[in-house]
Amino acid sequence: YNVHSGTEISHTMDKSITLPPDEIFRNLENAKRFAIDIGGSLTKLAYYSTVQHKVAKVRSFDHATKVNRDDKLYEISVQEEVTARLHFIKFENAYIETCLDFIKDHLVNTDTKVIKATGGGAHKFKELIERKLGLKVDKEDEMTCLIKGCNFVLRNIPHEAFVYAKHADSEFRFQTTQPDIFPYLLVNIGSGVSIVKVESEDKFERIGGSSIGGGTFWGLGALLTKTKRFDELLQLASKGQHTSVDMLVKDIYGGSYGSLGLTGDLIASSFGKSATADKEFSKEDMAKSLLHMISNDIGQLACLYAKLHNLSRVYFGGFFIRGHPVTMHTITYSINFFTKGEVQALFLRHEGYLGAIGAFLKGAEEDNPNQYSWGENYAGSSGLMSVSPDMNPMQRARSGTFDMLEMDRLERQLVNLPLLQDPSSYIPDTMDLTEDALAREYWLYCFEEALDGVVKRAVASQPDMPEAAQRAEKFRQKYRHKLQTLRQQPL
Repeated sequence: YNVHSGTEISHTMDKSITLPPDEIFRNLENAKRFAIDIGGSLTKLAYYSTVQHKVAKVRSFDHATKVNRDDKLYEISVQEEVTARLHFIKFENAYIETCLDFIKDHLVNTDTKVIKATGGGAHKFKELIERKLGLKVDKEDEMTCLIKGCNFVLRNIPHEAFVYAKHADSEFRFQTTQPDIFPYLLVNIGSGVSIVKVESEDKFERIGGSSIGGGTFWGLGALLTKTKRFDELLQLASKGQHTSVDMLVKDIYGGSYGSLGLTGDLIASSFGKSATADKEFSKEDMAKSLLHMISNDIGQLACLYAKLHNLSRVYFGGFFIRGHPVTMHTITYSINFFTKGEVQALFLRHEGYLGAIGAFLKGAEEDNPNQYSWGENYAGSSGLMSVSPDMNPMQRARSGTFDMLEMDRLERQLVNLPLLQDPSSYIPDTMDLTEDALAREYWLYCFEEALDGVVKRAVASQPDMPEAAQRAEKFRQKYRHKLQTLRQQPL
């Protein structure tokens, strides 16, 4: 994206950016309904639009009474179809004004009078949104929106949840969606921690929490290292050695404590060495120790609540997690340790969008979006990038400042195959191209080889359209770029 931002002055951005509109706020002229979720640093915007496209319908004939050998087996007719699409866009709060101006200039036929809003920043920007868009801001409860969004992605996006394995061949191991997503535990690690038990579409309860959360890591980290930025703290932690600050079991007993089943490398006391040692500790080591302390605390809490309520599915979210490999790894390790491997820590691909999705669904209740199935539109969505530092650095920069998710309404509602005796134990025989490198290369090569032929046929199918060749060329470039991305970033 050609997002031109000026030089960073104390990391606030120059707001005179030029957006390539058709790339980010797609199909805005047909937008019907809006919702917004404003967090401490990121804004997530949601809207609904209608998309028109041509579909080839095939009608086959009954050949029981076949007379002629030349009878056609079927005929094809082309029809115009209108489908619904959901758009979700995530950007830094610094861009909010530019984005609102852009939307105002491109909104044409919306009959919407209200924008649903959630998140801690909703009251802060309320006046700005109302002034810019001329829509009344209607605030929705943050936790309700979060759970609604969580249910929606778990139900509609296959492989939404993943397990994080730092040292495995593929970092993310995607989980097959269960026929019944309930009950589950959602551990939301924002400034503090909220632990929510979700039993059905409308029934959830906050069963516990802690004041020791992401804000604690950030705040104490800032005091210890004089580093004010969250990402920089994580960066420091990823380079640190906690053992120089933490007191281990072997520091006390000279080795393991066998009769209690404690290995020598276990942390006996977080920051324990700093009380007696007569030396300066590095920022990296202190940040790492702090990260372990807070992650282990949250991990143990989550395990105790999961046990107490007999829940085996535990999802983690909130800004503390949000795709950061360091925190996903420490939480995974902690859960594994405290449950002896019985419970897996699960993370969500679209975790950052949950509040916006939920707020949108609250506003769209009369259209009842939940009676339909929705599919992820890969061409209009940002992928989940690998987070290992040795990955291609250009790829890690994401799409610059904007991140997108698009979902299309499917023609029919998807259900589990009713003929299956037990859908939850059924494992479909599919190929996972994130894990099978040989198969992946084979298929990507097939698609690349076929591309020119597809482009030729597309142009030939619209002989009366002067701009067909130009559109086909644009398609060829975008499609080839997508294949190259998938080759470097299979996840």
